[in-house]
Amino acid sequence: MNLYLPEHRKAKAVEMAPVRERPAPVWPRGLVATAIAAVTTTVMAVIARAAGVDFGSSVGDVPIAAFPMLTVYCSLIGIIIAEVMIRVATMPRSTFQITMIVLTGLSLVPDVLPFFEFDLAFVGVLCLTHVVAAAIVVPMIALRMEERRGLGLPGPAHRR
Repeated sequence: MNLYLPEHRKAKAVEMAPVRERPAPVWPRGLVATAIAAVTTTVMAVIARAAGVDFGSSVGDVPIAAFPMLTVYCSLIGIIIAEVMIRVATMPRSTFQITMIVLTGLSLVPDVLPFFEFDLAFVGVLCLTHVVAAAIVVPMIALRMEERRGLGLPGPAHRR
């Protein structure tokens, strides 16, 4: 028995395969967010020092250069975490956001511990710079992760 299939319904296997485009990487947008966050935290530190906040601690003064340096280091770690989550997590965007909220909260712990004997105003400045940097970097990276959804990419390797 032969089935009749009109010509317009016939398609080659190549045409029927889903198109899988490689999405744009997260790191370019993450680097832009990192630069913006580093400048912002540095400006915040300069304003705080000009306002009279003591940057001293039990181990010495905290230099202004520490603010952009640590912002860049922590943001780069966040970019790496985002790239890994895109490949491994089932819901990469929400997993990334929850992870970053937890890590930002954990980054506040050394600032509030009495080990370094920071001035209370300086503790407030440190905590504020952590939150502001995360508020800049995390949404910009998460937005790129949202754009990656729905491209027909295969699931994580361990779920195949």
